[in-house]
Amino acid sequence: MKKALLLVFICVSIMATGCKKKQETGYEEAGGSSVQTLQDTGQIEAQYKDAIAKDPKNYEAIVGLGNLYFDAGKQEKAIVMYQKALEINPNDADVMTDMGNMYRDTGDFDKAIEAFRKAASIDPRHEQSRYNLGVTLYYNKKDLKGAADAWEELLKINPNHPNAEGLKQEISQARNPQTPESKSPSSGWVK
Repeated sequence: MKKALLLVFICVSIMATGCKKKQETGYEEAGGSSVQTLQDTGQIEAQYKDAIAKDPKNYEAIVGLGNLYFDAGKQEKAIVMYQKALEINPNDADVMTDMGNMYRDTGDFDKAIEAFRKAASIDPRHEQSRYNLGVTLYYNKKDLKGAADAWEELLKINPNHPNAEGLKQEISQARNPQTPESKSPSSGWVK
């Protein structure tokens, strides 16, 4: 039961801990959820689309629209916008990570892993890509060694990561899956 609750909590945590940044159009996030009404969201979407129509290379508007779709659970539309953004700036580790989250949500775990690894190679100190890589490898691909490796890299970058204790427990469990004392952490997954 604890493991099932932890998995649900982790999945929700990933959705709420993407790399999206506040856009200058007034769209803000509150823990990964929109603070606007549906009408406001529609107006913001229209503003982004108008800005992109005027300037198809408007990076901020493209990313902003991708983030809006991310928050609305429109994964395929978010992926399209993030791909367009990455054509303009292929070195944005945050956008690459957000695209990986959307691939994960659609069940395309291999593309998610590829995106997380690419983000980590773009920015060797990028924490969220390693965190999400570990979660995807552990829970979706059942690659315990790969997950432990990703999380160990994260802890090398930031030994004081807010989830450090939970990650250490998960790494231990992944490295020694048959150990009776290995159990999922009851906390530590909130960013």
